Amino acid sequence: MYDTALFYLEHYGYSVLFGIVFLESTGIPLPGESLVIASGILAGQGTLGIGWVLFFAWLGSTLGDNLGYFVGHRYGRKLVVRYGAKVGLTEERFELVEERYRRSGPALVLIARFILILRQLNGFVAGTMRMHWIRFGLYNAIGAALWVGGYALGAYLFGQALQSFFERDITWILMLGALALALTGCIGTFRYLFAAERKREPADGR
Repeated sequence: MYDTALFYLEHYGYSVLFGIVFLESTGIPLPGESLVIASGILAGQGTLGIGWVLFFAWLGSTLGDNLGYFVGHRYGRKLVVRYGAKVGLTEERFELVEERYRRSGPALVLIARFILILRQLNGFVAGTMRMHWIRFGLYNAIGAALWVGGYALGAYLFGQALQSFFERDITWILMLGALALALTGCIGTFRYLFAAERKREPADGR
C-alpha cells in the first residue's frame, strides 16, 4: 500500500494527496491516511515540501468533511438505508455511530479523524444529526489539523531523525515507522464503535 502511495505521490505530488484525502473525507473508503504518512516520508527525504503537505492534507480533509456534512444534512439516513449494507454499514451499526455522536458531540468530531471508520463518516453523521454547522466546522478544522500534524509531521520528523544517523537507503525502516503510525489510528476502532453491538450478541444467542 505504501509503495503504491509513494509512487503516485512522486509522480503527481500534492494534487493526488489533496484529491484522495478529500474523497476519503466525504465517506469514500480510500487510503487517505496512507497518503498523508507517505507524503510526510517524502517530505523528510526532500521530495516534497512539508509545509505544502500539511496545507493540502488539511485542506482536503476539511473540505471533504464539509461536503460529507451537507450530503448527510440533505439526504441523511436515506442513503444509509438504501446503500449502507452494500459497504458493510448496516442500519444497526450506523445507529451505534449516531449514539456516540449524541453522547460525545463536538469532542467526537475533534478526534474522529484518528478513528478508522469515523474518519470517513465524520461529516456525514454530523450532518445527519443536524449538528450546527459552525460548531462542526470549528471542531472539524482543529481535529484535521491535529491529525495532519500528528501523521504527516510525525512521519517527516521520524524520517529526518533517521536520515541524520544513516546515509544509506533506509526506506524499509521508514515504512515500518509509517505502518506503526497507521496502526495507531486503527487500534480500538471496533472496540470503541461497536462495543454495544458485541454486548448484545450473547443475549441474541440465547
